[in-house]
This record gives sequence, structure tokens and C-alpha cells, in this order.
Amino acid sequence: MRKKALLILLFIVNLQLLAQQQVGIQHERVRVDTEFSIDKLYNKKTGKKISQKELNKLVEQNPNLPLERVYDNEGNIIKYYYNPDNTSSLEENNYVEEGAYYPELVFKTIDGKTIKLKDLRGKMVILRFEMDADTFRFKKHEIEEIDQKINATQRQSEIAAIIIFDASKQQIKKGFNISNSNFNLVPNGYNFQRKMKINRFPNTIVLDKKGRLLEEFPMSEGINIQELLNKS
Repeated sequence: MRKKALLILLFIVNLQLLAQQQVGIQHERVRVDTEFSIDKLYNKKTGKKISQKELNKLVEQNPNLPLERVYDNEGNIIKYYYNPDNTSSLEENNYVEEGAYYPELVFKTIDGKTIKLKDLRGKMVILRFEMDADTFRFKKHEIEEIDQKINATQRQSEIAAIIIFDASKQQIKKGFNISNSNFNLVPNGYNFQRKMKINRFPNTIVLDKKGRLLEEFPMSEGINIQELLNKS
């Protein structure tokens, strides 16, 4: 009887794990915004700056004051908007449809190298958005499979691959232990995730050689590198 119950329990756990793999993980982190500055705060309706006195009054009326963040292409918050017509916090809308040009993001890798998407025109670009590097070992096989597919094309010079982690440089160096990978590793990518409305992890985005969104993949199994390369 115990053996049967144990088998049933294991079956349920395996189903739950499979379900997680199938649908991916949606996650929203709550964190303190250390980039806020009164000098970046504007009234969205009037376009005027909000003074400290005005801000104090607004916060008195609503301690959870809704602010919209505007990001530059390097993932920095350049403006905050207070919109008196909105009652909840928002982010700028950067949703990109298939066939549309992707924003010209600028990344800095864990090795200090700067990568500009506009400089990668002429290459197919794979952008992989990940969360913790500490738990990366559970998805390591996915990156290894994508690496194998890239290498199998024998056209590596036509492909640029980048992983954007919501993790520090130290965490990535500790958690990412794949040698000879095609992927460049970018730390502290939370603002890029917010800018591009990424809230499902992992998320893999492929851009064609002109910088347009070719396809988006919530699961890595369906990624056919050779086919995408031919399309781009």
C-alpha cells in the first residue's frame, strides 16, 4: 500500500514538473527602486517636473504612488511619470510584434564588453532572458542544446547569442558553467526585462539579420536554428 502511494506521489510530482516546463514560469519580483531621483519625476499630463513639495503631498494622499518608468536602451531609468489619470503603476509600452524592429538595446557583458544590437545587423540574434543564475543548473541542458544547434549550422559567424540574467556578475560566474558556449552573458538585466515586458522565464527571442523580431519562444524545444537562419 505504501509503495503504491509513493508511486502515485512521484507521478503527481513528475506531472507538476512537466507542467512547469511546458508553461514556463511567470514571475514578478518586488524590489526597492534605488534609481529614483526627484530630478527625473514629471507630471505626464502637463510635462512639467514635480517638486519635492508636490511629491510629499502626493505621497501623503497615496503612499503607494503609481509611477511609470521610462528606460533608455542601456537599461537605465531616465524618467518617472506621475499620471493623475491612472490609479496603478505602469511601464512604458515596448511590446514588439513579429516583423517589427526591436529596440536598439545596449548590453554590457560580465567581461566588460559592450554589445549594441545595431552593431549586430547582418547577424541573426538570439536573446535569452533568464532570472536567477543560482538555479541555472536546472536549465543548463537547454542552453547546451541551443549551442549544439548553432554549431551544427557551421554558420556561427552569422549568429550572435546573448543571455540577459536578472543576476549579478558573481552569481553568473558561479552558476553558468558551460564551456565554449556561443552565448555572451549579461548581468543585472532586470530593467531590460521590465523595458521589454518580459515576465515569463525563460524567454527566447530571435531577431533577423535586419534587427526585426523573427520569433519568440517560451520553450526552447521548438527552436530550429537552421530554419530560423534561413528565414533571416
